[in-house]
Amino acid sequence: SRETIRRDDEVDSLFETIKQEIIAILTQRPAVADQAVDLLMIAKYIERIGDHAVNICGWVIFFVTGEHKDKKII
Repeated sequence: SRETIRRDDEVDSLFETIKQEIIAILTQRPAVADQAVDLLMIAKYIERIGDHAVNICGWVIFFVTGEHKDKKII
C-alpha cells in the first residue's frame, strides 16, 4: 500500500506528459481532434483510478496500523 501511495506522483507526471503530447498533436493535426480528446479522457480516467487506488491504500494502512495520512478522522 505504501508503495502505491509513493508512486502516485509518477502517475500524475505521466498524465501531464501525455496531456502535453496530445496538445502538440492537436496543434499539428486538428483533423484528429476527436481521437485526441478521447485519448486525453482515457488518460485522465486512468490517472483518477490511480487516485482512487491511493485512497484505498490509505484506508488499508489505517485498518492495519490505526494511522491515517490525514491524521484527523471524524
